[in-house]
Amino acid sequence: MLLKGVWKNAGRYVEFDSGVSTAEGAVPRIVLREFYQRYDDRAAESSSFSESNPRPVNDSTQMGGPEEIHIKFIPLTFTALPEGSGTPEIQSDGDMVFADGLPSGAWNMQVTYPGRREIYNIPVAVIGKGIYLRFTIKQEDSDNISPSPVLAGTVMNSGQPLDGFWQDSGNASGITISPPVSSRELLSFFVDGESFYYIRYWRTDMEYDGQKNAVFSDSGRDYSVKKHLRVAGETFTCVNGRGSRIRNIQKSSSMPGDFSLNSIIVRKNRTGDDGKRYSYDVRSSTICVFGKPFLELVEKDGQSMTLEQILEEDGKRQFPSPKPLFPPHGVLDFDFGIVEDPPADYNRRMLDLGK
Repeated sequence: MLLKGVWKNAGRYVEFDSGVSTAEGAVPRIVLREFYQRYDDRAAESSSFSESNPRPVNDSTQMGGPEEIHIKFIPLTFTALPEGSGTPEIQSDGDMVFADGLPSGAWNMQVTYPGRREIYNIPVAVIGKGIYLRFTIKQEDSDNISPSPVLAGTVMNSGQPLDGFWQDSGNASGITISPPVSSRELLSFFVDGESFYYIRYWRTDMEYDGQKNAVFSDSGRDYSVKKHLRVAGETFTCVNGRGSRIRNIQKSSSMPGDFSLNSIIVRKNRTGDDGKRYSYDVRSSTICVFGKPFLELVEKDGQSMTLEQILEEDGKRQFPSPKPLFPPHGVLDFDFGIVEDPPADYNRRMLDLGK
């Protein structure tokens, strides 16, 4: 699984595969890096681990012990692993999906917090050694290449990597020990060559219909996108009511800000008219992430580390003494005569006295 290992950012360590799971899902471990990363608080872990490894109790830890959170992972797109590094994803038509370089995948994490009946959703995407919360996904488009025995053994590109409809799928504020905040609006994109169309979706109480489309036009060309999106357990729409035409489309010449694409290889296995089997590869992209990762994989000398190893190293760190609030001044040099016998112009600014 691409989420295996320990992930970190400036505020926390997260281990999704702690080895403990229940009927409600996997039990992650979350350690908060508090007080400018000087103290590690085991804020979320399984109750069985807490019983056998009591957490230090001090003014920094909440009462009642760590939280026990449960997560179920719902795939949002194909998980792509490098060829030979694991079992490849197989589509319904028999095509196999591999990573063209960095492994990638996306999931909707259904999170259950203790004492709450509601299920919260945190969509995440992984490319390489980074976990992203702001991302879009696109259906793989390898079928754009017409099958032919002439293509046997070759690698083709499905088209421009960015072309197509990119559905905004990341709307959670973070991976937290308390319920996250989900945005009420999404920003999806339709890319056609040098034209980038920004499409705003907003949360709605409409009944979700995945078959309905909405349309917009530009320069004499008509485009069609999904009218409804189902993201993080909520329904979003880009058109009010029963309408189907999108108004106020924003057009740009680029994506908003820095972004990165994954790259996958779809191996097409086909049968020619002569009955002989042949295969060819099509390169495509299905995940577009924005900005920097929310979490990054923890490694040392290229090797993964356990959470215990990380916390042990953190505990050995030595921090310098804090700087004094006021700079050292030696012997206090103050003329009390200024107070006992103030000068005639005593009403001058205090900063000027004694100069």
